[in-house]
Amino acid sequence: MNKKKRKAIKEASKKAAVKEITKTVADQLTVITSELGQDSKKLKKEIEKRAAQLAKKLVKKLKSVKPIAKEASAQEIAPVTV
Repeated sequence: MNKKKRKAIKEASKKAAVKEITKTVADQLTVITSELGQDSKKLKKEIEKRAAQLAKKLVKKLKSVKPIAKEASAQEIAPVTV
């Protein structure tokens, strides 16, 4: 495998990791805010924006990102209770 292909695979896995982290964080925070009675479009938009920023920072610090199976990740992640 040449260097370009490895780089493309690495970039694709990082993008997938960013999307997954963003979705997970945004969903959990949206659930928490709705339980607290703060359910607005502005707040939801702000949560999604900040979750994306957080995900980018987290993935940037990782040296290598391995793609994970959807079935395994869905079973292992437990919902956060407040």
